[in-house]
Amino acid sequence: MSDRKYLIAHNASPILGGGEIWTARLLAGLQSRGHRVLLLCRNAEVKNELAEYGIPTQTLVLRGDAMFSDAIRFAWMLNSERPDALLLTTYQKTWLGGMAASLARTPRLVIRVGALPKRPGALTYRIALARWIDAVAVNADTLRGPMIAALPTVPTEKFVTIHDGIRAHTPDNSRVGIRKELGIPANAPVIGSVGRLVKQKRYDRLVRACAMLPSDVHCVIAGDGSDMASLEDLAREMGIEDRLHLPGFRADTAALLTALDVFVISSDFEGMANAMLEAMAAGIPVVSTRVSGSEEALHPPSSGGPPPGIIVGFEPDDISTAVSRLLADSSLRASMGEEGIRRVSEHFSFEGMLDQWERLLWGNFPS
Repeated sequence: MSDRKYLIAHNASPILGGGEIWTARLLAGLQSRGHRVLLLCRNAEVKNELAEYGIPTQTLVLRGDAMFSDAIRFAWMLNSERPDALLLTTYQKTWLGGMAASLARTPRLVIRVGALPKRPGALTYRIALARWIDAVAVNADTLRGPMIAALPTVPTEKFVTIHDGIRAHTPDNSRVGIRKELGIPANAPVIGSVGRLVKQKRYDRLVRACAMLPSDVHCVIAGDGSDMASLEDLAREMGIEDRLHLPGFRADTAALLTALDVFVISSDFEGMANAMLEAMAAGIPVVSTRVSGSEEALHPPSSGGPPPGIIVGFEPDDISTAVSRLLADSSLRASMGEEGIRRVSEHFSFEGMLDQWERLLWGNFPS
């Protein structure tokens, strides 16, 4: 777009995860197109971790819904900065963020929802979405229906779907080096995932599934979070502590994925997981529980060939059975990987996502 705009985005997570990385990538992409951007983070730790994306960042805390002083402080900041749009990426901050944007008369307010909130129809959300919010962007079509059902007083046209986008993967030789760094034999079968180590992700399922697989199969789960210690304890209990690798948060997600033979999503609920799309872009087949984003990304192609992933039930043996099938068939893995690369290029491209977000943020969606 030739018209240069100014976007402020707010994210309230205390730790860096997929949503925070997605937000930083979006703003970096918009900045590369000539727009001015500013990302507001909850704390200095997240702010510092996002420095690599080369976008301006500041800290701004929004506490509970009764903290009207936070909304007033935010409104003062917005009134000073005069952005063309405000993007909220934490649903729980809809009330205070919406109030601040209204007080500051920010021209456009958009919320991004990456996973179905626990109580999307709570009173404060209903008020904010009906009165102050111009659009709610979900990253999977299957999130749109539940959001509309939970918020019957909000006009349905406010809800739009913009799938997440990923840049094309650049092949490299990271596989051997990453495996050596993690202490994994070069030829060992490796499964794994990337994400925050929190209960929603249900990585305990993945650990239990790994325990059901042959003793040479290793599992990598990269990320930080409150479930780190419990996953370590479970691995010891299952007798696979030498096969489970928890390297913590990794900025080099693309390189880490090259160490995997199969990428696994074991979540209870999920939107369009960025790590899943990155795995697809890298040609890594996916095994996923039946969560919304996976159903939209992993369906069989119209050509009748293999899909980029397998959707399974929520039991550990569902995961282990699908993983076993893939680990035993390198040709199938290669075919699924090729379909994943094609699908990301055609349906989940980063530039295509930026096009849609430009239109939504500046009030012209759909085009």
